[in-house]
Amino acid sequence: MPLEPRLLAVANFIQGETHADIGSDHALLPKYLLEHRHIQKAIVVEKNQQPFNNAKAALQGLNADVRLGDGLHPLTLNEATSLSVTGMGAGTIVQILQAQPERLPKKLTLQPNDNAIAIRIWAKEAGFYLKGEVMVQGFWRYSVLHFERSQGADPSYDNLPLEIALTYGPHLLREKHPLLIK
Repeated sequence: MPLEPRLLAVANFIQGETHADIGSDHALLPKYLLEHRHIQKAIVVEKNQQPFNNAKAALQGLNADVRLGDGLHPLTLNEATSLSVTGMGAGTIVQILQAQPERLPKKLTLQPNDNAIAIRIWAKEAGFYLKGEVMVQGFWRYSVLHFERSQGADPSYDNLPLEIALTYGPHLLREKHPLLIK
């Protein structure tokens, strides 16, 4: 089953050893990442029993560990090399990231279902640089953001009005992304 465009855009940012996907539901993203060798191992965290069961069934036979729990709590320190949270509101994503900041890996790929401003603000304050972002047409226009932990001020926002860059995305503004303009 092919990935929908927003999840394919997320997958294109992910490469590494152990990837954690929070709130995966049917586990389409981690399954794709494993089958296409973007990652060596997947950790899927689900808060509720039915999505946990869905993910377990979808990932059977693959190098994946499906865990029942809330947000980053089921992860141990430095266990994952990258993390994705997709298909939720930006505020919910930020709450997940803030709840266990010590468990965040160096690389994050996030896809909110609404305006990503709260995520961009959180990332600037938490020491994550916005390394890439795309906008994808689906049911809505989705922003997909890729961050890496770094030191100092994020250069992505240099020479742009901060409020506008936080609202619309500095990379999207610079490239005059067609969906952003639309």
